[in-house]
Amino acid sequence: MVQEIHLAGFTVNRFDDGEILIDTHNQPVCPAVWALYHQAVQRFGPIPTLIEWDTDLPELAVLVAEAERADAILEERHAQAA
Repeated sequence: MVQEIHLAGFTVNRFDDGEILIDTHNQPVCPAVWALYHQAVQRFGPIPTLIEWDTDLPELAVLVAEAERADAILEERHAQAA
């Protein structure tokens, strides 16, 4: 059972033979992760969600916007269930 979802940004490390994504919690949540989060909320329902941002903190408005985006997805799911 899913009881909480954590969303965070990542850093891309590129190498000659490819790249890897490192869960660094220092960037905005990327569009692909938002899409996956939307699917998860559709499947599991509204679940408490935490935006993780540990280093390279942006302006407060950026952090609030990330939280508001998660809230909007949760509210959309709640409205569909009603």
